[in-house]
Amino acid sequence: MRILSSLRTVHYRLLATLWTVGILVALTLPTGSMPDAQATGLDKVVHAGLFAGFGILWLRGLCPPDTERLSACFRRRGGMFFVGGLLFAVGTEVYQHLLPVQRMADPYDVTADLLGFGVAFVGYYVYHVRRTDRASA
Repeated sequence: MRILSSLRTVHYRLLATLWTVGILVALTLPTGSMPDAQATGLDKVVHAGLFAGFGILWLRGLCPPDTERLSACFRRRGGMFFVGGLLFAVGTEVYQHLLPVQRMADPYDVTADLLGFGVAFVGYYVYHVRRTDRASA
């Protein structure tokens, strides 16, 4: 945890950018090069984890918890990011479907993406925004 506490906002934005690029790269790999995770359901857990990380890193980079007006920042930037995150989750499946590398869009993958993203979004709100609002009241 000491490493995370030494990171600044610019570092989180860089990590979020790299994470986003990593998601796009991972989704372009042909399915023949990956183990069969579909049968175990591990594929959905991986999707949820990828999008939870995406959400946490971007929210931390956009609305740092040490911001004076975190609640206002979260309403303004968080709302736009929420819409962008939903579009990204759905768009990645469309992107996979359009690729000529044995990838297919899967509505269950979209559901796992949205679930991971939603958990990250709500978790960030409850842990940082609501806690900050209560402390300042």
